[in-house]
Amino acid sequence: MRSAVDRIFDLLQALIDEPRGLSLVDLARSAQLARPTAHRLLADLIRRGLVRQESGGNYFISLTLALMGLEQLAQRGFVDLCQPTLDTLAEQCGELVRVAWLEGERLVFVAEAQGSGPGLRYDANLGRQAIFHVTAVGKCYLAQMPFSEATRHVDDQSMLRDAHLGPRALRSMTALKLELSRVRRQGYAVAVDEAEVGAAAVAVPITDTLGRFLGSLAIVGPSARLDRSKLTRWVPHLLESSGALAKLAPLERYSRKTETAARRRIAV
Repeated sequence: MRSAVDRIFDLLQALIDEPRGLSLVDLARSAQLARPTAHRLLADLIRRGLVRQESGGNYFISLTLALMGLEQLAQRGFVDLCQPTLDTLAEQCGELVRVAWLEGERLVFVAEAQGSGPGLRYDANLGRQAIFHVTAVGKCYLAQMPFSEATRHVDDQSMLRDAHLGPRALRSMTALKLELSRVRRQGYAVAVDEAEVGAAAVAVPITDTLGRFLGSLAIVGPSARLDRSKLTRWVPHLLESSGALAKLAPLERYSRKTETAARRRIAV
C-alpha cells in the first residue's frame, strides 16, 4: 500500500515527465490515483507552491523544487558532494585518495580522503598544481590530447629536466610520447618515484558524457609498499568512482559556496 508521500511523488514525477502540463484526469491515471485523491493532493501541492494550475485547467510543476535543490548545492559546494565517493574509495584501498580538477589549463588538487592509518603514508597537498609529465593525474590529462598539445603544456611548466624531480621522472619528449601511448591504451596512468622520491600513484581520468576531460582521480601512497602491480589492482575501483564523480560534474557550476549562500532561504 502506497503512503501519502508515495502518492505525492508519483504526482510530481508525472508532471516532471510532461512539461506541457496534465489535466486532472490524466494526472490521476498516470499516478494511479482516484480522481478525488489526486485533486486533494494537488490542492496541497499548490498551496505549498510546488504545483501551479493554469486557467485552462492543466497542472504544471513549479520551479520551487529546482530552486530548493540549487539552494542546497550552493550551501554544500561541489567538493562536499564528491566527498562520500572519495571516503568510500579511501576506505577500500587504505591509502590517500585525491582529485585533481581542470581549471583552465591548470590541473589543481581540490579534494582528498585519507584512508591510511598512522605511520608511513602520503599526505595531501590540496591547492597545488599537478606537474603534468610526472604525476599520474597529469599523465591522464596529457593523454587526452594530441601529442603536440601535450608537449606545449609540458614546455609551459618548464620542468621536464628539473633536477628536483624524482629519480624515475621522464626526462625527454620521446619517453613522454611512449608513456602517453601506454596511458591511452591502458586507460589509466601510474607514477612511481617520478614527481618526488617515495611517492607512488595510479590515476584514471574523469570525463563527461561527451568524453571531455574534467579531472583525474588518483590513489597515492608510499612507493616503499606500493609497486606497479599493487597500484593497478585498484584500477577497477578507480573507474567505478570516477564514473560516480562524472555524474556529479554537471552540478559543479551550481554548487560553488558563497558567503551569502548560508543566509539565503526560499519561501515555500
